[in-house]
Amino acid sequence: MTTRPAKTSLLALLALLAAALLLAGCGNDDPVAPSASDVTADADAAGVIAADVATDNGGLTDQIADLTVAVGGLDAAKAVPDPRFQNATYDPASGTWTITVERERGDPEGVPYAHITREYTLRFLDAEGQPQPFRIVDGDTARTVEFAIVAGTGTHRTLRFEQNLDALAAAFVVTGVNTDLLTINGTYSRDASNRFETPRFTRTLAGAFDAELIDVTVPRGAGHDFSQAVSGTITGSYVADITVERGDDYLERHVDRTFTIVFGDGEATIALNGRHYVANVATGELAD
Repeated sequence: MTTRPAKTSLLALLALLAAALLLAGCGNDDPVAPSASDVTADADAAGVIAADVATDNGGLTDQIADLTVAVGGLDAAKAVPDPRFQNATYDPASGTWTITVERERGDPEGVPYAHITREYTLRFLDAEGQPQPFRIVDGDTARTVEFAIVAGTGTHRTLRFEQNLDALAAAFVVTGVNTDLLTINGTYSRDASNRFETPRFTRTLAGAFDAELIDVTVPRGAGHDFSQAVSGTITGSYVADITVERGDDYLERHVDRTFTIVFGDGEATIALNGRHYVANVATGELAD
């Protein structure tokens, strides 16, 4: 009868030693592993950022695609040859085109699905910085384009993600208009509600995506392989408040992250909080 208390004491002593070793391993000089909440927040932020730049979802590269077509398509021979720019008007007083776009991809009741509207303004500037109505006027090719996104609405859905756009704006300066390669610099921002849903959890991130384009390049009038042709870098921030409807693995209720994205070969490599995520530029899907 006296051996069982001794064994219990030995087990208690071993437990105390294990606890002491664990505490010693968590000293101030040791790196702290990210919590499950941090990892989840980063992954969700990366998913939103990937969608915000994707072509098929009405993201940043979709607007760049519109820009390249407009630059190549607005010429004196036929002002708006591309069907997506049938609603384009020119104001000679300001030298500005106003272009409205609406398009839909997929089944409204199914996935994937996207529906967007956009209002753009565009000005061609000659070598002296003066506006001209078309890319080429009397043999003189414009050198620069000022392109702005004035407003936009949209929604898109995938199997596990839905975004509803609340606000959209951008201001780009495009150089190389007299060449086959456009170089784009400027700012881009969008506010949206982003809902993630799987059999295990449902959560919504309502936030703002702000980015600066740094020498993003694309061929003028790029065609169906547009997402493969985009290259360059953008930097920015993503800030959002989080609502968790289902699931208990998400402790953060606010996310504030800076990011850098490098485009190339149809991929967007997102550097975020010390991690790297690779997304498909066309679809916005993150690689596994």
